[in-house]
Amino acid sequence: MVAHISKIVTSLAIASISISSILGMAPPASAQQIITCESQNNRRTNCAIPPTGRVRLIRQLSDASCRGNWGYTRNRVFVRNGCRAQFAIGNSRFNRDRRYERNRRYNGY
Repeated sequence: MVAHISKIVTSLAIASISISSILGMAPPASAQQIITCESQNNRRTNCAIPPTGRVRLIRQLSDASCRGNWGYTRNRVFVRNGCRAQFAIGNSRFNRDRRYERNRRYNGY
């Protein structure tokens, strides 16, 4: 009986380790992160982002236009002139969208 209980405890420990390793895994490389960046008092604001690849403006939240008032570098998004928007940060395999040109600017169609 002690041997049987020992096998059960061992099985539960292995299952627990397996489940915790699955839950603790990092998101896949194709995962996106959504951030909100907003210009305060029409000043330029920098928002830190992970250096994961491309940035897309997905939703303008301000009344002020974001067209020509945002951009990004390797590890930050910037907005200015009252622009407030949500950005998707992810790998370089985003689906192509005609609103986003090669120069990384939102065309606002």
